[in-house]
Amino acid sequence: MAETAKRHRQSHSAPFLGARRTFLLATALGVGLPWTSLVRAQAPGASDKPVRIGILATGSSTGTRIGTERYVEPMRDLGWIEGRNVVYDRVYAERDAQRLPALAAALVARKPDLVLVTINGELRAMLAVTRTIPIVFSSVVEPVEFGFVASLARPGGNVTGVASLGPEYGSKRMQLLKEALPKVSRVGVLVGRTTKREIKLIEDAAGAGIRVIPAIAAEAKELDAAFAALAQNQVEALLLAQVALYAQRPVWERIVGFATEQRIPVIGQRPDIVDGGALMSYSPILSEQVRRATQIADKVLKGAKPADIPVEQPTTFELVLNLKTAKTLGLTIPQSVLIQATRVIE
Repeated sequence: MAETAKRHRQSHSAPFLGARRTFLLATALGVGLPWTSLVRAQAPGASDKPVRIGILATGSSTGTRIGTERYVEPMRDLGWIEGRNVVYDRVYAERDAQRLPALAAALVARKPDLVLVTINGELRAMLAVTRTIPIVFSSVVEPVEFGFVASLARPGGNVTGVASLGPEYGSKRMQLLKEALPKVSRVGVLVGRTTKREIKLIEDAAGAGIRVIPAIAAEAKELDAAFAALAQNQVEALLLAQVALYAQRPVWERIVGFATEQRIPVIGQRPDIVDGGALMSYSPILSEQVRRATQIADKVLKGAKPADIPVEQPTTFELVLNLKTAKTLGLTIPQSVLIQATRVIE
């Protein structure tokens, strides 16, 4: 009787133990988990196979940090160690935006798990060749208006990141320029081709006492014609619209050179131009945007879908002033502007 009961218990427990072994094996193999692989669902370093991250940058391999350490350092802080659990596939257009489509296609062919980009042109090139590989951006202007995402709250598709406000910066730069130069009456604005809204915001910020004179330079080869138009109109100051081209060193160096010849102050979009001789810059802090973008990338690598991660917007900004330039131009910057500065070059 006891032997019969023992056999009865074994016959009922065997299916249960077999099912448990099957469940544990399936779990270990990742069967039934989401579309992301187990390495992405786990913490960094949980797999022997490193994650492959592509970085597409418009700048040069020797002269830019946007496409390299600005991403690599914060990713390291999140546990993604180059050479251990992540491999970076860095691709540079060497300041030639026309190369981006071909470079993006070649990058996708190497099957990265995720791609990091900074600006609009890089994102546009990536979306032309993939709608499945996750892409995270750190400084794209107006992603909804350009059709990169469905909305900031729910991007949809394979893209998300940190956006720049774009045209609103032009308005703020004009306000600062007016405050710094209360007697200015003719302000040149260097613009790209799709900045009508930004010009309107700049004009509204300028008010009735200042004439805004736009000059188009969407490509580097158009700068000389734009400079000639500005000089002919005898502008007293130069404001740069939110155009990615103007953040490239060879371009802003030409802009500062023109302004130096004309003895006019410049307010630009990145601190680099102030270090190079411009009077002021006002912009979100790029390093902070990159850091937040890497946090988003970390979420994606651990299993989140870009479509479900809201696009973030800048929360920290910096005003950089060059008092050496002010002195050279015979300008006195009001205290009301000085106290707003996050950095002053003396």
